[in-house]
Amino acid sequence: MFYWVPLPCVDLVQRAQAFAAEAYGSESELEHPGEVVALIREAGGDEELQAAAYLHDLVEDTDVELSDVEREFGPRVRELVAAMTEDESIRAYGGRKEEARCRARDAGRDAALLFVADKLSNARRMRRGQKKAESRKLGHYSRTLKTMSAAYPDLSLLPELEGELRARGDAPEEDPPVNALAHRQDAPA
Repeated sequence: MFYWVPLPCVDLVQRAQAFAAEAYGSESELEHPGEVVALIREAGGDEELQAAAYLHDLVEDTDVELSDVEREFGPRVRELVAAMTEDESIRAYGGRKEEARCRARDAGRDAALLFVADKLSNARRMRRGQKKAESRKLGHYSRTLKTMSAAYPDLSLLPELEGELRARGDAPEEDPPVNALAHRQDAPA
């Protein structure tokens, strides 16, 4: 079990950065979350949204649980991180990604902004050669652009994500939505 003692004199974003570094076991693992934080900050996101940006992959990548996030950072940060955490019970890649996009969209504007910032950072990392460029991931980012544009047409960072995808030649594609629940292990036949 991972235990964290909050430092009362350190702001929420700094605590989230330290918490993430401790959970990952290395400051070097913070490059992507740090880029997401910078995007959120530039888009005008508040401290809780910036803290969630540092923590957004922890539940998937470490032993940290959502209850740990809530205990250390409060219910709003927990909700934002939960909106970013994939449902691993959905085995099929397309269904899992669609469910994640829809959950982030439905969690509200801040969760949608965090989701877009994450995809923008990953697309930029692919361009820089820091992350493998996979067509299915790029397709997911393209569908993210469409989903979030439909729900929040004036959302900050959407033009940047669209520009990044177009620069790669990965313009938003037209395809029918996947029924995410049909891919769940526990879905009725």
